[in-house]
Amino acid sequence: MDEEIVEFAIAHNRKYSLDHLWYQQKDQKLMIGVSEYMKVEIGDVLRVILPQAETEIDEGGSMFSLWTADEKISLTSPFAGIISDVNGEVEISPDLVNDSAYDHGWVILLEPHELKMNPDDKQVLENLLEPDEYVEYLAEL
Repeated sequence: MDEEIVEFAIAHNRKYSLDHLWYQQKDQKLMIGVSEYMKVEIGDVLRVILPQAETEIDEGGSMFSLWTADEKISLTSPFAGIISDVNGEVEISPDLVNDSAYDHGWVILLEPHELKMNPDDKQVLENLLEPDEYVEYLAEL
């Protein structure tokens, strides 16, 4: 059998969602970006559509969109909160998402309402996967 081998990195100082975004806590905010696995699956990101900073979003609301050669993908938030900052560099150079997914390719900073009320509450992030859980999830796909 010919099995396709896909190579990608997983950053271990982050949590992951089932829709292949990474979340890294920075004080009361979450830095959010696209996992390398998602980039491998969807192909090169050709365009990133960002919201305005200081935008209020609901749980399940749209955070940002990615355009590839084949589709437009809208990514939703697992938390209600305020988008406190956006990485305008990824709009100018979407290759940052492709080439530096866990570093310069971050997309937004979200300030979830739950973390704002209690910054030490780790349960806010409990619906996200630890890196090893994310790898197990990917193995099942």
